Amino acid sequence: MATKQLNEKLVPIDKIDEPKGVVRLEIDQGELRDLADSINALGLMQAILVRPDGQRFEIIYGHRRYLACKLLGVKQIRATVKALTDEEAAMMRATENIERVDISPIEEAAVYQDLYQTHKMSVDKIALKMGKSAGIIKRRMDLLKMPPCLQQAIHKKEISYSVGEVLWSLGELSDIEYYLAFAIENGASRTTVVQWVKDAVDKKRRKASDGVRGGDWQSPMEQRPIYIACDLCSGAMEIGDEKVLRTCPACTAVIKKAVEEKTT
Repeated sequence: MATKQLNEKLVPIDKIDEPKGVVRLEIDQGELRDLADSINALGLMQAILVRPDGQRFEIIYGHRRYLACKLLGVKQIRATVKALTDEEAAMMRATENIERVDISPIEEAAVYQDLYQTHKMSVDKIALKMGKSAGIIKRRMDLLKMPPCLQQAIHKKEISYSVGEVLWSLGELSDIEYYLAFAIENGASRTTVVQWVKDAVDKKRRKASDGVRGGDWQSPMEQRPIYIACDLCSGAMEIGDEKVLRTCPACTAVIKKAVEEKTT
């Protein structure tokens, strides 16, 4: 265990390196410019946290503040210097990231995956450190196994991660992309997408059992036909195609008998 020391001082900004491991997937440049303007007007209200790394320093907290100061051309930045082990640094950085109000489920998953793969922490240990259940940690990490199109849609908050999980169950990428487009366009809920996937799987199963191959998916937003049985032959007939013949019960019986005799 490294000896911990706490010391705040001005550190040359060119001696500071960006965080190792997982950080934000993207940083909004407009927000970064606003932060730089605020620091330029009011000064840096809170020091960043760094740890010594040979003759240099690595950022633990305050990555955006560091980038904003670089944007301003600042030569030195107020920093708290703290000696930390790799695991301590990873946990502190992970905690800061998870506490962000704007963190996406994909970014959260990447934080857990970094602790699991890079720092060899078990799912149970990550859960304990983060104050979450092991099931939640595992479910988040599973998001990183999804196709990139689903990960991107979840990260951009175009769909919820629960909708992404349902679409993932379609299996084939072409099917996933097809229904993902409808989910994004229509803001579909998980319940709606579950029904889409069920209909899609049922349709594909029916085609397979009938020996039919190929065919385009029907849009999930299109109204599906509803069929009823013909009173005479019992064959399937789409509602709207039926013909009305007004007859008394006796004549109806005669017609039915004639049809039966003709088909036997």
